[in-house]
Amino acid sequence: MQFDPFDPATIADPFGPYRRLRDEAPAFRTEHGFWVISRYDDVVRTLRDHERFSSSAGVGSEWRPVPMMISVDPPDHTRLRRLVQREFTPRAIAAWDERVTGIVDDALDAFVERGGGDLAAEVAYPIPIGVIADMLDVPAEHRADFKRWSDDTIDALGGGLDAETSTRVELSIIEFAQYFAEVIARRRLAPGKDLLSLLVDPTNGETLADGDLISFAILLLVAGNETTTNLIGNLVHALATHPDQWTRLQRDRTLVPAAVEEVLRFDAPIQGFFRNTVVDVELHGETIPADEKVMVLFGSANRDERKYPEPDRFIVDRNPMDHVAFGAGIHLCLGAPLARLEGVRFLERLLDRVERVELAGEVERTQNPLLRGVRHLPVTLTLR
Repeated sequence: MQFDPFDPATIADPFGPYRRLRDEAPAFRTEHGFWVISRYDDVVRTLRDHERFSSSAGVGSEWRPVPMMISVDPPDHTRLRRLVQREFTPRAIAAWDERVTGIVDDALDAFVERGGGDLAAEVAYPIPIGVIADMLDVPAEHRADFKRWSDDTIDALGGGLDAETSTRVELSIIEFAQYFAEVIARRRLAPGKDLLSLLVDPTNGETLADGDLISFAILLLVAGNETTTNLIGNLVHALATHPDQWTRLQRDRTLVPAAVEEVLRFDAPIQGFFRNTVVDVELHGETIPADEKVMVLFGSANRDERKYPEPDRFIVDRNPMDHVAFGAGIHLCLGAPLARLEGVRFLERLLDRVERVELAGEVERTQNPLLRGVRHLPVTLTLR
């Protein structure tokens, strides 16, 4: 059995290798020195077992953690999550519905009028960046910086960086932190109605220290931008390559939320994150020693035939609400309600305007082993 998550062939199409892992080696040690867990039940148990599988060594492929809430364990994680989750409840996110819809319309207007183009660059990227920039009240002129900072931080999670790229990534993260340190200082002096102002407002209860706020802002931008961009791109790619499912959605719009859940299962924006064993762990006859890096494959779990019938089929009315695209356990994605809202409103507005979506050229996938999305997605639209 061989499995190399960094192999370009695996990144391009990981699902065959995932199947072999699940069937032949559900607890597998790679040539890179870390372990891989691939079956649905094992993935869920691992994600929920934060006492034996720690996040404190980082969730990326490098040992050095990127300082975010997702890379700390209780009790620090419990405190941080409690302080920020009040702004990410379904009710709190529902208050953003009108603005999210407006941002979706702005991104689609010219694109639809032209009859298509590169949906990844022209639509999938601007929507989440616009939403998060609005939530943080960041001026439009800084959004290109946001994209650059986000991309570089994602590169850090993927690992395998050469010296030049590593230096660029470190400088980007420093810029990122300095920018938000200045924004937070201004918000403390003159709060507004943005998310950071709510988190520094003492009338809302206990507040976060500056360092925790900076880490949270970085996490919000990176997680909210990259994963939702990938969700939108993967959704359109799935529908363009499964025209029968597009037709089902046209006939029954009530299936839109289920279609978003299905693409999260079928082509998860995050294919996996890492944990670090605290003690020796026995799994499928293998002993994973303490202090070992473990890659937990969300993308494989979501295609596990032990869990989902015909897992390699994209079926818009499957409605797999127990998928692990957003993780599980204490690190379940805080922004899941926001990502779902963006995905649903995007698909609704696309269906309103478009009769048919077709691929118009070669699709280029992203090359990060932990994330799955499309860098270029040329499409042609037939308007209603």
